[in-house]
Amino acid sequence: MESNTSKTSSLQALLLRAWRERWTDLQWGINIKTILPRGVSGDVYNLADCILQQAVVGSGANQLALSYLKHSLSVQLVSHAAVLQHISQYSQLQKTHCVYSLLEFLEGVFPGITYCGKAEETALATALLSIASWLLQVLLNCYSTPQLLEKANSLIKTLLQSEFYIAMMCLSRYSESELFCDVTKKCEEVEACLADKEEILESVRLLKKLDVASLPLPPKSDNGPGCLVQAWMAIQLVQQPGSPTQVLVRQLRLIQRLKGYTDARLYSELMRASLLSLQNVSQTPHESQWGAFAFLKVPHVIAAMVDKANCLPVVSAIELLLQHAPLIDTMDARCSCSCLECLLGELEKARLLTDIQVEMFIQRRDVPKSIKLDTAPATTGIPKVIICAEPTLTGIVKTLSTDYHQEALLGMLHQVLTGKSFELILAVATVEGQLRTLATRLIRFNECSKMGGDKAKAQLFDISFLMLVSIVQNYGAETVLEPGGDSTLEQWVRECMVEVNRPKPPEQLLRLSDPIFVDSLLQQFNVGESDFKSPVKWQEVLFNMAGVMKEVLVAWEQGALAPADVKRILDAVRGRMCCLPVAAAAWLCAYMRTAPQDTILKPVNMVQQLLSPPIAEDDSLRERWQLSCEIIRKMQRDLQLPLQAKSVGNMVFRQPATEQLHNAWLKAISRGWLDHNSGRNMQCLLEMAGARWMVAAIVQELLQLRDRDELERGVDLALAIFQLDIEACARDLLSHVLPQQLHNSLQSDTSGSDSITVPLRHLLTALEGTVQDGQITQQTYFAFQLLFYLVDVRSNSTPLILAAIPPALIADLLRTLPELFNSPLLLHLHDVSTQSGRTNMAKDLCMLRNYQLRKNVYTS
Repeated sequence: MESNTSKTSSLQALLLRAWRERWTDLQWGINIKTILPRGVSGDVYNLADCILQQAVVGSGANQLALSYLKHSLSVQLVSHAAVLQHISQYSQLQKTHCVYSLLEFLEGVFPGITYCGKAEETALATALLSIASWLLQVLLNCYSTPQLLEKANSLIKTLLQSEFYIAMMCLSRYSESELFCDVTKKCEEVEACLADKEEILESVRLLKKLDVASLPLPPKSDNGPGCLVQAWMAIQLVQQPGSPTQVLVRQLRLIQRLKGYTDARLYSELMRASLLSLQNVSQTPHESQWGAFAFLKVPHVIAAMVDKANCLPVVSAIELLLQHAPLIDTMDARCSCSCLECLLGELEKARLLTDIQVEMFIQRRDVPKSIKLDTAPATTGIPKVIICAEPTLTGIVKTLSTDYHQEALLGMLHQVLTGKSFELILAVATVEGQLRTLATRLIRFNECSKMGGDKAKAQLFDISFLMLVSIVQNYGAETVLEPGGDSTLEQWVRECMVEVNRPKPPEQLLRLSDPIFVDSLLQQFNVGESDFKSPVKWQEVLFNMAGVMKEVLVAWEQGALAPADVKRILDAVRGRMCCLPVAAAAWLCAYMRTAPQDTILKPVNMVQQLLSPPIAEDDSLRERWQLSCEIIRKMQRDLQLPLQAKSVGNMVFRQPATEQLHNAWLKAISRGWLDHNSGRNMQCLLEMAGARWMVAAIVQELLQLRDRDELERGVDLALAIFQLDIEACARDLLSHVLPQQLHNSLQSDTSGSDSITVPLRHLLTALEGTVQDGQITQQTYFAFQLLFYLVDVRSNSTPLILAAIPPALIADLLRTLPELFNSPLLLHLHDVSTQSGRTNMAKDLCMLRNYQLRKNVYTS
């Protein structure tokens, strides 16, 4: 302490001599070295404070002394932190000339403020916030002096215009909470004192709200149409066609952040992608589903994303969509109507466009004279049919909610089964989240009709049962049925229905049979009688069909029944009630799944007989029979008999899985979009081969791409495909595939954790060893991009992940690739709530600041 005091006294004496002899700043620099040991900072001996005290001792500032201070800064005899901290302690604000000189001094040093010493860089952060506090005090005390007011406000603006300064002050907010409270209090006082100075108030408000969010990452450029939205949509509709609107909105917002899309571009991409996908499935069984998504769901999704007070992004989105005239032309030709007009109409219904805007876009649309298509256009435009089906669904659900007249209800349900009506209704119900509601209403009427009654009641049970089984087959029981339901339909689905991933032993179905009831049914069917004379409980008939089929099959195998007898019995089974052949086929398919290969010919023939056209001339029966045939054929596809080609999710694979993925991948890369069949193919491959295989195969495909555009397309495509099971794919990517690629060696199967954060933290630790100072490799760029997207796409687990990033990894990357970093990125990479996070952030910010200052010197 005595040594320090003695050295400080020597510095003060030297300073007085310099002032008396009017040394130049160069002379000062030479003579100061006789007192300061080599490599020792003047901060140790309060050199900045000594000079400042000498500079402001009179009524006006000593410019010569200030020149010594500036020189000391330039040769790093004192630190910016020390100078700023001591200026911020100057309290004689009534000496306006001194205050003005200090403001001018700050104006001169602000462009080059950084920290080059080895002490804690957080001292500079504290000093910058202290200077901000002092400038606010100047505003409060010197508001009657316009020059001081203007200069102080100008310096506050300079602080707030620099990403480096903002980041450092944000850091200080968390390390010096009392100081920031003082700043906030002074900001409020300035707002009250200078309420008429809007320019000053604007700066003060920004300073008061200083936080990590003050420095958002710079927006990415909008590079125009890509394939991510379309590929994501294709996967989404294959995997979960009934996803709630808000789930889709959240995922689209994530895509928007990843791609840097404006709202207008995002909405345009959504509309373009839906039309592109729809034209791909024209005149296929998937057309209704995609049509409902394109013309009903997409407007709902956009409406949920738009700020209703400003719908201009929707107008801009239509402008962008009109640039894809060839796509719109092709869609119009395929649908025999104006798809754009239909889409605009739905956007108008959602109050996203006005009628004047709709009319303007319709008039601007240049309709081509004719387009030659590979296939004939549809007779009725799918957009108009879908739009008409929406109120129809509303009417059906409303009708099923009341005790409607039985005959009228039956007529309505038969009408629904006519043509493609049922397919359209289900498509609309799916995208509008009404599928479970529709199923629940149908179960109610199915239950009400299961106890005997007249012909109309029997038909009502039959048609509602078939509709429900078809819905469950196509959308899954867990999607449309309530857990633990005890209705006839729900029990039958749970115990008897053939499902591809839930095989049921034939004995399980037989346990539900009553031998006495089976005998009575056999007697009736054996005489070819399909009508039930006495009141009957239809659920009993359904659950006993397994026993009937077993008795018929055993009797045929033992020679007790001839083929003609079997035909007569099966004709009676499918005579009037189409639910009975469905129940019969369920047991036959369950039996064939476990039966020896050489014994399945007879049950196969029995199922084929159940698919024969009905004998009775009845329009209502014909529609029900067609639906029952679709159900039975799907049971056959789900059966997967021995020696069949491997089938998953209705897709038959005759090639190796890797070849299947490669072909679908190449098609999508060359086209720039993923077709519906390829999306289904990817889902089936994932189910069959697993997430780790799929991730490894896709990464290998990505590594083969060399063209930049193709690589960007491939990354978009990979991200979309991983959405099939994003958690499993992410876990395997981080735990196995990437470590193997980065280290080029097989990794052990260690990561049974369900959490993504654990393997990600391990990967970050592994990356620390691959990034070496000064060496730029693929691993270097990969590591940077990984850190960037961890910050860019934040989630609830992001703080835990960021806390696990080795500080040396960030520092090595910063030294190797400084041009890729910026202050906002560093601000978000570190955890400012911890001491270690603040320290490391301050070091990295100053490292980046020094690089930028050197770069400016070299380029100027």
